[in-house]
Amino acid sequence: MMTMDSLQDLLSKKDFTPPDEIAAVKEFITRRYNSPSTIRVERDVLIVRVPSSALAATLQLEQRRLIEACHIKKKLIIRYGRY
Repeated sequence: MMTMDSLQDLLSKKDFTPPDEIAAVKEFITRRYNSPSTIRVERDVLIVRVPSSALAATLQLEQRRLIEACHIKKKLIIRYGRY
């Protein structure tokens, strides 16, 4: 017979601390480009959103350096636009 865990039991076991990658990417972008950014994690994807298309294109060109510097293990998606 299967037992159903309560929602509280499930949530108490979940770790809600953001991955270190998020802080590392935000710091990388702020330090190198003096620009704000938002980072979201969805399953195996790290989504980085920056305010300008020029910065997004620059980050695309430096994607390998960003991945290595921030130790990113997930797939990286770079977007631009409003937050």
